[in-house]
Amino acid sequence: MSKSSVKPSGRFSLELAEEASTVTCSHCGKQLTSVCGFISRDGDAFSTYFALLHTGHDEIVVLLTISIGKWWDDDALNERHWVALTVRPSETQFNMRVEEPEKSRHFNWKPLGVPLSRDEALTSALREEFFEVADYIIEQDPTVNSYLTGKGTDISRKVKSLE
Repeated sequence: MSKSSVKPSGRFSLELAEEASTVTCSHCGKQLTSVCGFISRDGDAFSTYFALLHTGHDEIVVLLTISIGKWWDDDALNERHWVALTVRPSETQFNMRVEEPEKSRHFNWKPLGVPLSRDEALTSALREEFFEVADYIIEQDPTVNSYLTGKGTDISRKVKSLE
């Protein structure tokens, strides 16, 4: 899988998996778009995410599966935690809701680490980091950003110049 890098923004930097996938909605059979990426914090592998864009539905919705922790250590599965977040745009912001982990299509993928229930995530010391990473994904991933801002769905997965 080839990757494309986004210039660092603050303490984070992003690598995009270049290919977008088409998946079938398990509820209605419509086609959805799935993308993923990898985030470093201060130069260390820190997060992996999957974004499921509900492109086949009328309402603009993204389900983010975000794992944070020791991604530089293949044996540190218990030192990674993950959440599922639903993101919807409003006129002035993006509204996020923590979901139960079973809502993620990646629920059974063990490398994500320890899944957090909605209640666990909302009381976790990691809560603000999950939302900080989600904000970064929404801002920096061109596919997620173009879809959530109503500009179509840019599936080229190419990094845009920041000039």
